[in-house]
Amino acid sequence: MMMLRASTDAAIPNPSTDAAAAARSILEEFVAAVVGDDPDRADAARATIVDQLGSDWLIDTAAVVANFEMMTRLADATGACLTPGRIEAAASIRAQLGLDAFPSARR
Repeated sequence: MMMLRASTDAAIPNPSTDAAAAARSILEEFVAAVVGDDPDRADAARATIVDQLGSDWLIDTAAVVANFEMMTRLADATGACLTPGRIEAAASIRAQLGLDAFPSARR
């Protein structure tokens, strides 16, 4: 989700404006909704993007989310593992996000 947030900031012109903050909030809700398990929430998030930002934003945002999901599934399916150096480097981020508490966390 953190990388998606960075992608959102890169996609929004003038990211420090109030309009950009509103767009960021809409896009973050979309991401949370479509990776969640509530179809009604996802439908509402899609409708909000189209209503507030336009259908082009929906297409682009859905493509970015799908790509991130695909990369994760591909890495899992192939058994790809982080190198020990990368695991160590990411320790503080994992702790901050509570990732090591997930049952799927591997060492």
